[in-house]
Amino acid sequence: MKTIKGLDFEDLLQKELKNQELRFLFDERRFYLQVARLVSELRAKSGLSQVELAKKARVTQPLIARLEKGDHRRTPTFDTVFKILKALGYSMEISIKQEKKAA
Repeated sequence: MKTIKGLDFEDLLQKELKNQELRFLFDERRFYLQVARLVSELRAKSGLSQVELAKKARVTQPLIARLEKGDHRRTPTFDTVFKILKALGYSMEISIKQEKKAA
């Protein structure tokens, strides 16, 4: 009887991410989820509900919900993210870094 060797998720992921199109989609999704987590954590830390934050930022509650889910189909503008962060008492800075080139 043959034994099936388990696959390590990280090894499999790194192998698949050598595909440039998949890498782009993966990085794009990760970016949306980082923004989602940031807004969600800052909102929770402030003790505001989605409705309260939406009123304070002058946006809609569904927009806050979509943003916190990382819904990439309706990407918020920088202006929207700025307003939300400002309403939470934060400012926004943009930082860029050059990616490492694949070997």
